[in-house]
Amino acid sequence: MATSPPRPAGNPEPGRPTGAPAPRGGGRRPELLAAAVHVVSDEGLRGLTHRAVDRRAGLPEGTCSAYLRTRGALLVALAEHVGGILEAGVTRLAGDLQGCAGDADAVAAAVTDLTTGCVRESAVVRAQAELSLEAGRRPELMEVFERWRHGLLATVEELGRATGRQAPARDAAVVVAAVEGCLVTAVRLPGPEREQFLRDAVPPLVRALHTGG
Repeated sequence: MATSPPRPAGNPEPGRPTGAPAPRGGGRRPELLAAAVHVVSDEGLRGLTHRAVDRRAGLPEGTCSAYLRTRGALLVALAEHVGGILEAGVTRLAGDLQGCAGDADAVAAAVTDLTTGCVRESAVVRAQAELSLEAGRRPELMEVFERWRHGLLATVEELGRATGRQAPARDAAVVVAAVEGCLVTAVRLPGPEREQFLRDAVPPLVRALHTGG
């Protein structure tokens, strides 16, 4: 069987810059996406370039483009990365809420813990906010975010149904939107004030689901 001649040392595969790893398996992808979160958090989507991600990750120039050829591919991958983080939190919340739908204080505490956990990773919240706005212009991003948001809405809707709300789907949409607004507000505050703001703001929103109506 014929084989290709070995490549000279220092000569990368076509289209891959010298020093950039081949995009196989997981490789550097998680590292690159974690760096992209911080780029977007610090500079907004305007600052999201392959070079900016490489610099933030401390990797050779060309690494990011080796894994994600276009900016569109980078945006979708980043949305999936952020969405996966958020979805994991929603899954934990659903587990925490099992069996305590009738306990307003326990439910409020669980949701508050979710939000305070989020602001400890404030870069993720900022990136999510930036990507959510962009999703209104890019259907491929909207599809990614709708997956995790659907899980959160379903969890809150089930809570409303268990507590006798007359319109649990509508109420869930309102509560989720309000909690999202609280998160965005919190990350604009000085670090030491964020968690206390959420501990003051989130419980009343959640307890509203227990008032009936």
